[in-house]
Amino acid sequence: MLIAQANQGEAILRNRVNFHTAVTDASSLYPYFSQPDRPCSHFYVAENGVVEQYIDTRWRSSADYEGNDATISIETWDGYGRVWTSGSPPPWNAAQVRSLKALTLWILRTHRSIPPRLARDSIPGPSSFGLSWHRLGIDPWRHPQGMHYSTAYGKICPGDARVAQVPGILAHVKTDTTLTEDNQMLIIRRASDGATFIVIGGRGAGVKNTADLSAYRAAGVQTVNLSDPGYSEAQARYLTTA
Repeated sequence: MLIAQANQGEAILRNRVNFHTAVTDASSLYPYFSQPDRPCSHFYVAENGVVEQYIDTRWRSSADYEGNDATISIETWDGYGRVWTSGSPPPWNAAQVRSLKALTLWILRTHRSIPPRLARDSIPGPSSFGLSWHRLGIDPWRHPQGMHYSTAYGKICPGDARVAQVPGILAHVKTDTTLTEDNQMLIIRRASDGATFIVIGGRGAGVKNTADLSAYRAAGVQTVNLSDPGYSEAQARYLTTA
């Protein structure tokens, strides 16, 4: 595992996996990503299916702009300059598909707040949760109320052929029946008095029995204190009062 230095601090939310195409024939993106002040994804899947990890998934990457706080990003080789030079990238090859299936399954098992379903847009909330792709947050495909995953216009990343392969990755993920779409829960705890707030699907409700907090944590539910860095951003983006 390679660890790049370009990250944006610890992530308190994990809602989606975003697939990218790197527009490169490089076997590794580490020489580029490891340079200061450059954007960096969590993973890269090379032509031969080798997976490189540049950032631990507990940390934010900087590959998805307004979605960085809750996104795990995967860049992928596409052979630009050798395999193709114009139009759209080719599909992921068989080795890449095998690796993407295994990697995505590992991500969802590790971050169970990411539901095993396809994202529909980049709107903050449940419709953008799950297996996603970069251009859902790129104009002109971006929903008017959606987050920008890039400031570029017309960037097709990862391309039609690769978007068409995402349902197959999801089908593999769903073979693990312990992964459920209902596990979209965030417990927010006020450090001063232990009061807790439970957030499901972007809506919040008070939890009267604060002793349940430890049980939620033991079950793998995401929890944050109001004093934690990034809480106010998470509250503004994902929490509405019931």
